[in-house]
Amino acid sequence: MRNNRHSKCVWLAGASALVFGLAAPAAMAQDDSDESPRTLSTVTVTTQKTEESIQDVPIAVSAFDEDALNRLQLAGGPDLVKSIPNVSFTKGNFTSFNFKIRGIGADVVAQSGDAGVGIHQNDIPLTANRLFEAEFYDVERVEVLRGPQGTLYGRNATGGCVQPDYRQAGARRVPGRCRADLWQLQHLQG
Repeated sequence: MRNNRHSKCVWLAGASALVFGLAAPAAMAQDDSDESPRTLSTVTVTTQKTEESIQDVPIAVSAFDEDALNRLQLAGGPDLVKSIPNVSFTKGNFTSFNFKIRGIGADVVAQSGDAGVGIHQNDIPLTANRLFEAEFYDVERVEVLRGPQGTLYGRNATGGCVQPDYRQAGARRVPGRCRADLWQLQHLQG
């Protein structure tokens, strides 16, 4: 009896190994005919008031260029919470907003209250702005610095700093883009 049970276990184990062996995908070596090595593009940021690679910056920063903004569907300031860790946005009464980075912001309703996150548009600090009601149109890049940035960006940068950099107009050409949508409305009578 015992020998019969032992042989059933051996048969069951063998059948299981056979099924799993046939069901598992076969490992195949990759063809190395493509000889070009993969490289990552260099992301340039201006978080320390000079242009440098994001790898060389000792600041917790999230940077998005125009292609990344379109790919991630970040249309405006409130959409940044989708792609940046430890960021929250709430709309207040009237024209106020509360943008918090790492939980630091300002929950004030009065106009005399100061924000806890600095907003710098093209390296110019904005105290009263509607940046988070506008869309990112013609933006070259958006940088969000997390953590206290008072040394580089002055007061109201305790939680961090948001920097949208808009395209600069040149002497010979003005950069921009145009989008048109065509709709056809058909009226059906029954």
